[in-house]
Amino acid sequence: MDNPRSMEDAQNALGMMIYQILNNQVRKTCFEKCFGQKFSEQMGKNEQICLAKCMDRMYEAHTIVTKASTEIAQNLNIDTNF
Repeated sequence: MDNPRSMEDAQNALGMMIYQILNNQVRKTCFEKCFGQKFSEQMGKNEQICLAKCMDRMYEAHTIVTKASTEIAQNLNIDTNF
């Protein structure tokens, strides 16, 4: 994996895997939160709103955690260079 192209391909593949895991977890969490054990033929207005808000919160939280993790990694990298 010394090849820059191979490293980029590996990073892209890892990014896609993380995205799939996040998507699956968001769907599972929000579905359980908004529907619980009740199922109907059509999704009601309340369920639509619940899903939209839940997914927004989950993705926003992921963005915040990712940003914080990146900043911490950069700070650790800067600290180790001194």
